[in-house]
Amino acid sequence: MARFSSTGSINIPRGHLRPQSRRRHILLALVLLFSIAYFLHSSSSSSSSSSSSPSAAHAVSEFAWLQHHMNSPSPLSSLQTELISNTSFDWNSVPYKYPPPFPSRQLPLPLDTVSLPPIQHRFPPESRAARQIRESRRQQVKQVFIKNWNSYRTLAWKKDALLPISGGYKDQFCGWAATLIDSLDTLWIMGLRSEFDEAVAAVAEIDFGVVKEGSGSRVNTFETNIRYLGGLLSAYDLSEREILLVKAKEVGDLLFAGFNTEKRMPVDFIDFERAKEGKEGLEVEERVVSASPGTLTLEMTRLAQVTGDIKYYDAAARVMDVFEQGQNRTKIPGLWPVYVSMARQDVMSGNQFGVAGGADSLYEYLPKMYALTGGMETRYESMSRAFLEAADEKLFYRPMVPGNEDVLMIGTGDVTVDDDGKEEIVLNPESEHLGCFVGGVYGLGGRLFGRPEWVENQGVKITKGCVYAYRAMPTGMMPERYNMVPCPSRDDAGCRWNEEVWEREKKKRLEWKQHLPKGFTTAKDPRYILRPEAIESVFVMWRITGRQEFQEAAWDMFTAVSNGTETEFANAAVVDVTKAEYPLPKEDYMESFWLAETLKYFYLAFSPPDVISLDDFVLNTEAHPFRRPKSHGAMVR
Repeated sequence: MARFSSTGSINIPRGHLRPQSRRRHILLALVLLFSIAYFLHSSSSSSSSSSSSPSAAHAVSEFAWLQHHMNSPSPLSSLQTELISNTSFDWNSVPYKYPPPFPSRQLPLPLDTVSLPPIQHRFPPESRAARQIRESRRQQVKQVFIKNWNSYRTLAWKKDALLPISGGYKDQFCGWAATLIDSLDTLWIMGLRSEFDEAVAAVAEIDFGVVKEGSGSRVNTFETNIRYLGGLLSAYDLSEREILLVKAKEVGDLLFAGFNTEKRMPVDFIDFERAKEGKEGLEVEERVVSASPGTLTLEMTRLAQVTGDIKYYDAAARVMDVFEQGQNRTKIPGLWPVYVSMARQDVMSGNQFGVAGGADSLYEYLPKMYALTGGMETRYESMSRAFLEAADEKLFYRPMVPGNEDVLMIGTGDVTVDDDGKEEIVLNPESEHLGCFVGGVYGLGGRLFGRPEWVENQGVKITKGCVYAYRAMPTGMMPERYNMVPCPSRDDAGCRWNEEVWEREKKKRLEWKQHLPKGFTTAKDPRYILRPEAIESVFVMWRITGRQEFQEAAWDMFTAVSNGTETEFANAAVVDVTKAEYPLPKEDYMESFWLAETLKYFYLAFSPPDVISLDDFVLNTEAHPFRRPKSHGAMVR
């Protein structure tokens, strides 16, 4: 099995070592012994409390302290620089049947003369009492993460996922240690230095040229992109560990092989062995959810930025050409149908529309790409504006609730045809936890594009709507899918609680249950599966508005989630959050996004605002922060 170093040179096999190298091996052995002692000492200190954090003494900003603490030389430094990538296949050597078009389009470079508006609120100095409360809450989030991480390290090390009830493991994403890679930047952000160092060393051993037996022979393009490539890139952006960039490029080249199709559109699932051959090419699936091909831009663009290889940016940009050309030609102009055909390059024909499951991150990445390219990719502004206007008009509704709270819920839109052949858009008031990210996107778009009303009228109200769904349930957790009664208008006069209407509407739903809170007509999927989308928007709106109500909401949500999902080893999905029958029935299921996203967003909600500032970073759909380049000179490290 060939092993490639970070410089691309091949390591000399052990049998070919010269006698002169023995001294070097003795020295490395001594370093290793010292490093073990360092691990034993620092693991106990880093996993206990943040006593070494600058929170108590304000000499430096926390993010500056993190950079020093996590990136400064340590007893492991010499070993970290010696890390060699374990790979059995060079994905960059694939001979393509359908090579990339020439010339490649140029990567837009931010200019010193272009400055995007600030996103984050200007936070005033924090009182000592407020800081103590915030720090206490943050440490409780950290302790939950540490418990989960220790169980993963002990019971499922280098596996894709820990099974939180049985203590077993599962390899559902090719067996490339999804939880480990997904958690890298969370370890860094929480200041867990020894755990991060150990995880980085483990990353070097992952072979992206082999799929683990039993995990299937097809590679999911979407999941590999957001979890593996996103996780490696963000950890590299934070730590500058070269081995992470080496591994990110390996994953990027694997994904790039998924574009070896007749029209250079990506496949939804990569046939692993056929992709290695390259000469036969791959066949694009006839029908896919729009989020799958539409969620490649951030990761591929950032990889192009840090490597200087524009092929990654070019590949994803050509996919977005198709979406851009079709955006205003769909049955709801500004939005794309949930299902599209990249084989036919048809993103216009469908009748189902929504911004939640199946479509979510396609929309999420539009304003984020504008930020990541420093405002130089102007099409992402026009595409963002079109989607934000259309979604607000066609998909959102104010629900009728007993307290008459002014909140918004996210529905879906179905285009139907009547007997006269006339098309009509019908709002379906079915909401999903997956849609809760939209509040933060309106906040981000409102700041970037000078639309403060988007922050207040959509960002705040959608986020409050998701918080309402949490608080309304007896467990304090929001169900995966539910229905409510939409008001005829969003103003107060047109949206008052009406018991008769409530009685009438709930009888129309076969899924209505007696125990559901007033206002909810169904909980079609009553589970809570550790999802992050609601706390994501709560965190973003906290950073954008500075309103204490969002931090309080985050604490209420964390308390309910951590208590309701806790197991002996970690945290597990809850079967039904609409019944407060403790201990809550659970599934032996914990996806990597629990550590990568949910706990990270909870932690950031109680962190000082300079930690992963939204003015400095863009977070991908798996909550992996990518640095925002500030100018041409800052574009590539």
